[in-house]
Amino acid sequence: MKRPLIAIGLVVVIALPVLFMGALLAIAGDDVSPSDKALEEIPSDLLPVYMSAASTCDGLDWTVLAAIHRVETNFGRGRATSSKGAQGPMQFMPATWRSYGVDGDGNGVADINDLDDAIFSAAFLLCENGAGDPARLTDAIWNYNHSDQYVAEVLDLAASYGIVTFGGAVVAASPSQVLTNPRITMTANARSDVEAGVVDARILALLDAISRRFPIGISVLKTGHSKYVAGTDRISNHFYGRAVDVSFVAGAPVSTSNHAAREVVMFLAGLGAAVGPDEVGNPFGHLEFPGGFTDADHADHIHIGFDNKDDGLH
Repeated sequence: MKRPLIAIGLVVVIALPVLFMGALLAIAGDDVSPSDKALEEIPSDLLPVYMSAASTCDGLDWTVLAAIHRVETNFGRGRATSSKGAQGPMQFMPATWRSYGVDGDGNGVADINDLDDAIFSAAFLLCENGAGDPARLTDAIWNYNHSDQYVAEVLDLAASYGIVTFGGAVVAASPSQVLTNPRITMTANARSDVEAGVVDARILALLDAISRRFPIGISVLKTGHSKYVAGTDRISNHFYGRAVDVSFVAGAPVSTSNHAAREVVMFLAGLGAAVGPDEVGNPFGHLEFPGGFTDADHADHIHIGFDNKDDGLH
């Protein structure tokens, strides 16, 4: 975890089970920019606070803090006490606050009802529970509020608040670059396809781009996939080397609970016609965009495919 950019003062640390742990950011959003929905719903002065709070937790996106704040108090600014005794903008129980409340604004006091303090403290708690690791984010949010429905709502909101840029443009990548990339693992068949030069250059470029953000695991490119799209007589893009199935993202299997996989799909959805794929099969049915689809065959991987022959990297 990164060291805070503003002083964090723990109020009192007592021997309770660790529920959360947080973080701070100063300038953020290199990888995740606010979506139109975020700009419409989130008060503009809160965006830099979320970003500052997220920056001290490697791997935690500011969108998660924004989503929790929205679910808990609808971006509330003042004092708020729930029927169970949770207090403040991010709804901390007093005992949890005594352990993990931090001085987010650097005024020397950690106040459960102060907006900055509450957001930084939420980040601190989440990070302690592993939120910086995409494979553990779901569990970290569940420990913030023990409800599967709550987790799903937060993840859906977080996905809708961010546009994933992955910090750079999609550029050409050679087969050797992909083969020697330690952040891309492949089955023997997939590796053989890359070595044989039968993989579309656009697929190689996207794998390289995605790996800059998350390590990924490739299950199939061409060899080992059926010639036809399941249940049809249409020839699959896999047959032409124009498709790939990504089965692991950030060390975890692709599933609806893998937030990193969700970010990959968001990234692909935002590429546009110039370099974006024609097909993005994925488990996230609520993320609707041209070319995106969800069915039982794509519940455990991200399928990326191009319909037309590569005529250069556009």
